[in-house]
Amino acid sequence: MNNLLAILLAAADGGETAETVAKTPETWQLITQYVVYAVIIVVSILILMLLRKHTRLPRHGELKKKMQTLLSDIRSIDVKSKRMDFIKSVSRTMYKADSLSYSAGMLAEKERYSDLGTISTLLSEARAELSPYKFGSKEAEEAEGLAAAAEKTEKALEVLEGIIQRDGELKGKRG
Repeated sequence: MNNLLAILLAAADGGETAETVAKTPETWQLITQYVVYAVIIVVSILILMLLRKHTRLPRHGELKKKMQTLLSDIRSIDVKSKRMDFIKSVSRTMYKADSLSYSAGMLAEKERYSDLGTISTLLSEARAELSPYKFGSKEAEEAEGLAAAAEKTEKALEVLEGIIQRDGELKGKRG
């Protein structure tokens, strides 16, 4: 940028006109170079914003919504559907439980709050209740594992409700 300013200032002082300086290859090369740098910086900032958005841990309210979705998914598993459809729905539900367990564990580590660790453990146990269905150890007609997974998810939701109430009380004391 300093080179470009020096060239333009030299042209303004006398020797060459600004039009002559602007037409020289050096000037256009510098302008092009700086435009490319600006584009690279803008694209890098956009990529960093997207990464931050997708790697951010969920807030307590978002975690609650995801857990409610998980609970409805567990309850909506159709035991009378075809074997392959049943396994697919169990696999999707297991994936959701696993990702929620991971998110709750990371939140527990970040916030240093043991109740979030309890939620992570309960969600891991719910996933463990579903895994025999995926791997064929249990048949679809044996629904006690699905009921146990739903029960553990409900317990995790109750713990999360307590955390959200605690957050509300803390906000009330601050304000």
